[in-house]
Amino acid sequence: MLRRSCLVLPFMAATARFFPANAHSAQVGDVKIGHAWALPALAGQDGQCFIPLFNSGKTEDSLIAARSETCLVIQLRHNARYDDPPEMQFDLTPGKPIPMRPQAVHFRLVGLRKELKEGESFALVLDFLNAGEIELDVRIANSPNE
Repeated sequence: MLRRSCLVLPFMAATARFFPANAHSAQVGDVKIGHAWALPALAGQDGQCFIPLFNSGKTEDSLIAARSETCLVIQLRHNARYDDPPEMQFDLTPGKPIPMRPQAVHFRLVGLRKELKEGESFALVLDFLNAGEIELDVRIANSPNE
């Protein structure tokens, strides 16, 4: 008896580099959400979270808020210059990804209520102007590949 197996990849080639093979991802409306991860950090301090975003639709959308029970406030940041005011929103232009990484575009987790320990995770909610809300599981790691 011959057995055959087939691996079906659910991602299109155009977005394959946006969503790493080992990452978990999600979608709400036309917004595709890549691997959500955060750097380890101590309770009472601030942390950083990274969630790549991609608008696969034809109309612009915006990320207008993020929240989590893990911290007091989440700020939208374009860089690590915390003396600059945070962004009010991240505009999602169709076809243009928003990659996130340390020292660049990221979420600043202000006033951590608990320690972010490598290997653990926490819940975070993203609120988009048109696509609506989605709750994500953010994994804590030293890099997105862990």
